Amino acid sequence: MNSNEQDAWRTAIDQGLDISQLDYLLSLAPTERFRRHEQALTLVRALRQASIRYYGFDPRYPETPAEPRG
Repeated sequence: MNSNEQDAWRTAIDQGLDISQLDYLLSLAPTERFRRHEQALTLVRALRQASIRYYGFDPRYPETPAEPRG
């Protein structure tokens, strides 16, 4: 880590940012980070579909009604 990177980390810590999660994630192998990303993406997609079923439309695009059920 070069001096500028160290300064940036120190600034983040000094301003109260908790970098423990970032440190942990950077300690993982790239394949493990990718696996965790895929798990999170699967969760987001499931939550989005649940909200569409609940509200009857995609809240990201309220002007567009959901497809009819059935």
